[in-house]
Amino acid sequence: MIACDQSVCRFSGPLTVDTVGSELAALRPHLARGITRLDFSGVHSADSAALALIFGAQRAARAPLTLSGLPESFVTLAELYGVSDLLPA
Repeated sequence: MIACDQSVCRFSGPLTVDTVGSELAALRPHLARGITRLDFSGVHSADSAALALIFGAQRAARAPLTLSGLPESFVTLAELYGVSDLLPA
């Protein structure tokens, strides 16, 4: 689930291959509007599709994005795939 305000979108629940497509579709209008931060502190489970959401958001964003509340599993997956340097701070 995604909830957005002026500058941040907050994700909650699972971010998996089953949910990421709809989450990214819901996020796109907010990215076009210029949000600047994605907050993942409400995410309780994730798989590699969550990384795809982050990278897709980066490509679609009008403004540079920052990430907050990244679960340790995101960082571990990014390191495993060799893409941790691509995650915005």
